[in-house]
Amino acid sequence: MSNELNKLIPVLILTILGLFVLNGINFEFGKPPPGVSEHYITQGVKETGAINLVTAVYLGYRAYDTLGEAVVLFASIAGVIYLLKRN
Repeated sequence: MSNELNKLIPVLILTILGLFVLNGINFEFGKPPPGVSEHYITQGVKETGAINLVTAVYLGYRAYDTLGEAVVLFASIAGVIYLLKRN
């Protein structure tokens, strides 16, 4: 029992310390820099040549992000197929 407690204490201390650190950081999720949304709305369709604004943002400004998500999805599917066929 004492050995299990000795393994748990550092994890507990690091968790508490991490919570204190995260509490001190001011996260502002969902607040884009000023002017970015205004630029997307006024110039998005013209700069990307898309038909509508959603397509302009999704495939124009965030194309690399979308490509990265597709690569991760493909890699995970390939990994699952590999593991299932291995048996």
